[in-house]
Amino acid sequence: MAMDAAQAQAFKTTSGGVDPGTLGFICEGILFAVLLVWAAWALLDVWNGWANQKVRSALVGRFIFKTLLLLVLSLWMFGS
Repeated sequence: MAMDAAQAQAFKTTSGGVDPGTLGFICEGILFAVLLVWAAWALLDVWNGWANQKVRSALVGRFIFKTLLLLVLSLWMFGS
């Protein structure tokens, strides 16, 4: 649901002149940055566990699948 002119002006006034589209773009960027940093950290953690033979190969495969699914769905839902 889009804002009408009065709502957009009220938003810009209370947010210090920030356009709603710009703020949405910044929030999406922060979300994707956090997701990618988390995925990299988790992948390193799983890799270390697999290299030390504390994590089974099947679990590594499931983890990679679920992580990629999370990233793709997030990009699809929030990036479009």
